[in-house]
Amino acid sequence: MGQRGRHAAPAAGMQKVRRVAAVVLTAGALVSAGTGVAFADVLEDVPLSGDENLDQVGGQNLACNNSARLVRFNVAETEHHERVCVDRDGHSRRKGSHDGGALAVGDTTLGPQVNAAQAGDQNLYCGNSADVVTVNVTGDMYWDTTCVVTDPHDPHRGGGHRHGAHPRDARALGGTATGPEINSAQTGNQNLYCGNSADTLTVNALGSIRKNTTCTAAEDSSGVSGDQHRGRALVRPGEVDGPETNTAQNGKQNQACGSPGSGLDVPLGPIERQTTCTAYDGA
Repeated sequence: MGQRGRHAAPAAGMQKVRRVAAVVLTAGALVSAGTGVAFADVLEDVPLSGDENLDQVGGQNLACNNSARLVRFNVAETEHHERVCVDRDGHSRRKGSHDGGALAVGDTTLGPQVNAAQAGDQNLYCGNSADVVTVNVTGDMYWDTTCVVTDPHDPHRGGGHRHGAHPRDARALGGTATGPEINSAQTGNQNLYCGNSADTLTVNALGSIRKNTTCTAAEDSSGVSGDQHRGRALVRPGEVDGPETNTAQNGKQNQACGSPGSGLDVPLGPIERQTTCTAYDGA
């Protein structure tokens, strides 16, 4: 049967985390490689291909290599999705457009749906999947997702001695969908939501399906002063005909990683899922 794993690595020291980050950083600030990326196939412009609503505000919020597809079909091909997402300068790739915080509102769709809102610092949302049907016949399908944020608070970079960060609220409101649906809201510091599955059916016939997700949030808090006032994390479920996952995280070093969901696997070949989540605070 398929193998699913969740490993929350202990804080083994900032030096070890930096070694991991250094390897990833050589790939560049944001790299996407392989024979295809999420949503980039024949169903790309079809409404049934799924809906993704994302809003981020604050520093070091990453969302990489997530998937929401109605059908993913592969026959005798090698399909490799590799995404390396790195933030080491404290600037998000996408800023929130709402003055009141991060807000992701679900739509009405016939396919799967993902709604994610992130506010604050070092919130990772990577390698999650809400595909309805995946069929692989004598082919190989690989998803490799690596997310790394590092914040050394180096005063020479202007990042030291931060005072009184005030993150806004993060709100994810579910929509109406035939499912599956993932709704996630994160606010505060070092909230990891990675490698979770709301897939409905995965069929692998004489091929290989592997999904590997690595998430690392590292902060060396030396020289940081001032209280942090975190906003609220709020998730409101939608109306879904199918599996639904709702997660709200508020505070510091909250990890929700590697959940297999309630989907069904038909493993006539290897189906492997591996998730590693690490949050390190050197305070």
